[in-house]
Amino acid sequence: MAAVLCMAVLGTAYVLLKKKAKAKALVCKAAATCVPFLLLTADFLASESGSPGAVLYGWTAGALLFYIAADVLLECRFVIGAAAFSCGHICMAAGFLTGGELTNSAGTVPGQAALAAGCLALTVMFVAAACLALRKYLPHLKTKRLLLPAVSYVVILSMMASLAVSAGIRSGGERGAVTAAGGICFVISDILLGINRLGRKRSSARGAAVLILYYISVYLLALRVWAY
Repeated sequence: MAAVLCMAVLGTAYVLLKKKAKAKALVCKAAATCVPFLLLTADFLASESGSPGAVLYGWTAGALLFYIAADVLLECRFVIGAAAFSCGHICMAAGFLTGGELTNSAGTVPGQAALAAGCLALTVMFVAAACLALRKYLPHLKTKRLLLPAVSYVVILSMMASLAVSAGIRSGGERGAVTAAGGICFVISDILLGINRLGRKRSSARGAAVLILYYISVYLLALRVWAY
């Protein structure tokens, strides 16, 4: 609870400072994302070294580090920030694939064909939802030669989110719900971010929703590792 409160305070400080003191605002923004990273790291250091969860810890920590960097880069050079987020999503996806959340006790993936089909279907669904929500901005992206990078990012994000949902279904229970919600919140946050960035007028309410959903997402994706 203290961690959630800390993230909320830092996120609020970012919003209040971003027009007055951008450097301080960016520190607050990145610091909020550091909270789940620190919790994850502390839990790993407290556990036995060489534990079976080390791979999952490693990939998740790597993803969070990329997200922390992207928090700053996104507001300095948007495309570079998006690339950093993409690297984070790839790390998170690698964690789902190699960290044991999609395997059974024997270390094998049950129903590989069904799992692959389900992940593909979810990825297509997330990509379609993003394209539908951002459809009127696609010509603008094409004119700016940003359509391919944008589509690539959406595909990578959707792949990560589909693995999160699949792992959540596989895990079941509270951990499963936390995992799936983390992936879904990231997709919704980024769709709203795209609308806010590409639209003629930026909505403060939408911007707040982007930030809240983003912090919820990174917190839940870290929580699934250290709390269960």
